[in-house]
Amino acid sequence: MQVETRRKQRRIEVLAGLTIILAVASYVTSLLLDFNFVSPYATLQEDLSYLFTNQLNLQISVWAWMGTSIITFLAIPPFLKLFHKRMKVFHYVNAFWLLGAAVGFMLMGIAGINLYQELQGGAQNLLDETDEQLWIKLLGLFQDEQFYRRIGSSFVGLFAIGLAFSRVQMKRFPLFASILLLACGPTMIFFNWYDPDHLIRTAAMAGIVIGVSTFSVRVINKGL
Repeated sequence: MQVETRRKQRRIEVLAGLTIILAVASYVTSLLLDFNFVSPYATLQEDLSYLFTNQLNLQISVWAWMGTSIITFLAIPPFLKLFHKRMKVFHYVNAFWLLGAAVGFMLMGIAGINLYQELQGGAQNLLDETDEQLWIKLLGLFQDEQFYRRIGSSFVGLFAIGLAFSRVQMKRFPLFASILLLACGPTMIFFNWYDPDHLIRTAAMAGIVIGVSTFSVRVINKGL
């Protein structure tokens, strides 16, 4: 009976580890396929022209973030199951942070879809004019997308902090991963709102990816 229980627990650990790694991989993929059309060094005409001629890149970016949202949401049940017998309440808090990230990225994708549809409905001759009203509307949609991106990424930072504190109740939690997550989580949240384009924010994202991946690999190979 004890052997069978352990086998069942190992299956849960492997499933949870794989789904979390998949969510991390989708997050990294979305960052690589990310689309940004507003430039402080370009004119209004150049921004509109670039946006109209790169609609495919925008569409790819939107669906990548939607996919990340769905995969993150699907990772929540295995994550809860993994900690079900090890924690009483704290794992629900961490799952809430994951849910917040999933919702943030979903809203970000919806804002991107609205932006794409606005482009589809726009007339091609707008490129030959300086239509400030159109540009302001597109810029507003883009800013909505950026806002939800910060929301989703901030929840990722909160999840990193919460996951790091899991070591308090689980001594087998990788020490390296907990230190990395505890350092990078607050850093990314701060730079999300202070300076999203700062190199330190990029480094913090990379640290979170490494920390969560280290935790997941440990769960898959040795369990908790």
